[in-house]
This record gives sequence, C-alpha cells and structure tokens, in this order.
Amino acid sequence: MDDAALDDAARTTYRYLRVSVVALTLLLAVSLTLEVARGGERFGSISGYYYSPVRSVLVGTLMAIGPALIAIKGRPGWEDTLLDLAGMAVPLVAFVPTPRELGPEVCGPGTASCVPPEYVPAVRNNVTALLVVGALALGVAWWGARRRGRPAAIGLTAASAAWLTVAVVFVVAPHLFLRVGHYAAALVFFLLTAAVAWLAGRRAGERTDLRLMSPDRYGRAYRTIATLILVTLVFGAGVVGGARLLGLRPWFGTVFVVESVLLVLFVAFWVLQTAENWDDEAVEHCPPTAL
Repeated sequence: MDDAALDDAARTTYRYLRVSVVALTLLLAVSLTLEVARGGERFGSISGYYYSPVRSVLVGTLMAIGPALIAIKGRPGWEDTLLDLAGMAVPLVAFVPTPRELGPEVCGPGTASCVPPEYVPAVRNNVTALLVVGALALGVAWWGARRRGRPAAIGLTAASAAWLTVAVVFVVAPHLFLRVGHYAAALVFFLLTAAVAWLAGRRAGERTDLRLMSPDRYGRAYRTIATLILVTLVFGAGVVGGARLLGLRPWFGTVFVVESVLLVLFVAFWVLQTAENWDDEAVEHCPPTAL
C-alpha cells in the first residue's frame, strides 16, 4: 500500500472513531428513551438505569467510548492528555453502579443507600481486571515513551497518578469506593471534557479552511460548551447538596435532567470536533502524550 493510500486509511479510521463516539452516545439515549416509554421502573438518574433492561447498552457504550477517547489523539500537549484521562475514567462509570436506596437492613446500620450486595462481586472482579490491564498498558506506554521526551512523561505521569489513586482507594477503602466511585468517575469525566472543550476553543482560532463554521465560531462554540458543562455540574451539585444540607429531598428527576443536559453537551462537542477535524491528516496527531 503506497503512502497516499495509508494516509487515506488513517484519515478514514480517525473519522470513524470520532463518529463512533457520537453514535454510541445516541445509542444510549435511544435505549433510555425506549425504556422510559415502556413504562418500566423509574430511576432518578441515567446511571440508575443500570438496574434496568438498559444495562447492557449502558455498560457497552461506556466501555466502547473509553478506548475511543484514548485512541483519538488531540493536539499535542494537555488536550491529548486530558482526552486519555477522560477515557480512563469512563470504564469506572460503567463498572461501578450508582448506589440504591435499600435501607439500613440491607446496607448496614446508619446507611440508607448502597450498591446491592449481589452486584458487589461483579464490581470487584471488573475493577480488578481493569486495574491489571491498566497497569500493563501503562507499562507498555512508559516503555514506548522513552524516546518521546517531556510531554509524553507529563501525560503518563498524570495517567499513572490517576491509576494509583483508584487502586489505593479500591484496595484500602472498598466501602468508600462502592459508595462514591461512580459519582467521582462521572464528575472527573465531565470536568475533563469541559477542559478539552476549552482548550479546543482556544486553539480553533489558529486554524483555517474548516468545514461547517469559521475558526472563530468553532472557538466560541467550544468555550460555550465548556462553560455550560461547568454551570450544569455546579447547578446539579448545588441543588442536590443544598437539599441534603437542609434535610430535604431534591426533586426525583434532578440528577436525570442534569445528566441528560451533560450528555447533550458531550454530543454537541463531539459533533463539532468531528466536523472540525474531518479533513485532518491523521499523522498530525500520531505522537501520543499519555495512555
């Protein structure tokens, strides 16, 4: 295969990877819509539908999105590193289900919500497997990064620190991990997405001849998406946290609405990313900076 054919194949691969992120998110949205329309059990969050027929699609889409984010190489520097870290966070969102209100008779004295006991062995197995494979991947990445210099070392250091943090909490404080692991991973994922969108907004103005919009409009759109993600996260945390501090119960669908808005913003960001980078040479993004 000649160089032109290789470049075309690489470009097509990158296009399909970016499109797949959008398609997988839409798959989850459709599955959720079908379950809600069916009139099954209602949950206060998208994550809660882990305990419904949506589970396979929920876990499957998240597991596919994670490696795709790692495989897609952003602009060299922090953009690429943040994408990799976001890809590392996604499997934890899939493997650690959100706790359910089961009462102290199931969850233990003084604890009203927990991961149902019958799901705990699966979480332990899946997260352990994830940590083992993650350690192997980090080892290979460090070995391959010896010739790539400081940027690669910075990205891999951040990835290694993230892996170590998860491993320590998982081993030392398993009950805490089960209680907050899902929420922490989801929060980190959306914060990283906001950071990537903001960086993309700063760099979009440097480009020319883009599809769909001008570079300045891409920049404004990315910065708007980043801001809206942060505002949505702060709003959700404020409503839920404030209600609990006051001894009140927030509206049942608060978290579901917040997560839905975040997913819409995530899709909007990746649609714009796909359009902006449609004609890019894949070789421009090849040197990885992290996992």
